[in-house]
Amino acid sequence: MVEDLREQACWLLLAFESGLSTRVVNNIVVAWCHQHKRSLQEFYAADAQEWIDICSLSADVAKKLEQSREKLVGQAFLVEQLAHNIIHILSVLDAGYPKLLKTSLKREQTPPLLFYAGDLAILERKTIAVIGSRNAGAESLEFTRAVSSCLAEQGANVISGNARGVDRAAYEGATSTDGCTTVVLPHGIRKLSGAQMRALQPKIESGNVLLMSQFHPDAQWVVSRAMERNKVVTGLAQVVIVAESDIQGGTWEGAHGALKQLRPLYVRQSDNALPGNDKLIEQGGHPLPWPVTDVAHMLSPILQESAELQQEKQEAAPRPDQLSLFAASNE
Repeated sequence: MVEDLREQACWLLLAFESGLSTRVVNNIVVAWCHQHKRSLQEFYAADAQEWIDICSLSADVAKKLEQSREKLVGQAFLVEQLAHNIIHILSVLDAGYPKLLKTSLKREQTPPLLFYAGDLAILERKTIAVIGSRNAGAESLEFTRAVSSCLAEQGANVISGNARGVDRAAYEGATSTDGCTTVVLPHGIRKLSGAQMRALQPKIESGNVLLMSQFHPDAQWVVSRAMERNKVVTGLAQVVIVAESDIQGGTWEGAHGALKQLRPLYVRQSDNALPGNDKLIEQGGHPLPWPVTDVAHMLSPILQESAELQQEKQEAAPRPDQLSLFAASNE
């Protein structure tokens, strides 16, 4: 167990204290850990020339890595704190790292680490993201709650991004049933307030809520992190539903990101929808007329599509630029 904690501390050091980009970090992981079958403890015990030779690093990158070694003790202390708070660390090499995420993102986008609280098995369900504006109107919120509740009742994992507006309504709708939901944070997992954690904890412990973050546990909310988080929200899902979007902003970018990830995109269509909804439909989104009298009937084809895509993704071969190309050796 001690060795595991030390290895986790080295992962934290490389991912967050080295000052290196995600792509460089993941390149090191591929070269050192996957290709040469060596641990990150061995990596940080090696000298700069060995890093340069094995990982094809520049002298400047090696210098940053040498400087980061000084922070190892602090990262070891953080690992112990996270374990005490039952917050788990998942590296991109771990068997439990979501396959769907690795097959969705390029190497420079794939988070080297994920932090989570709850049951990872929730991600093995049909997973459908519901996204929308932080300032959504009443009709959008009604749509979101009804859709999220119905999806959860039908056994789907409803994924959202933990913001006010549509995200909050998606969480409320999903947790109004005995179903499951995944909450992807736009900040560090330890930046939730005490009140927020107390509200989430019973549902985490019951196995209904999975809490996840790709950022350093103490990272503050900033716009860039919220935008980066959106790629994970849509990347974890087989299908994405848009409740409300303007023609710019986080939801607009997230919806386009979903289309780039080849996710089926469904968009609420009504007389009161924002211009972004109509534009997304023009650009390939499938309309979901609202209001409807039978929400379950409306969502039935989406649930079926999600199930079929789930099976396809599990069997799909990864592209060469994806970290998933070496995940099989760890499973």
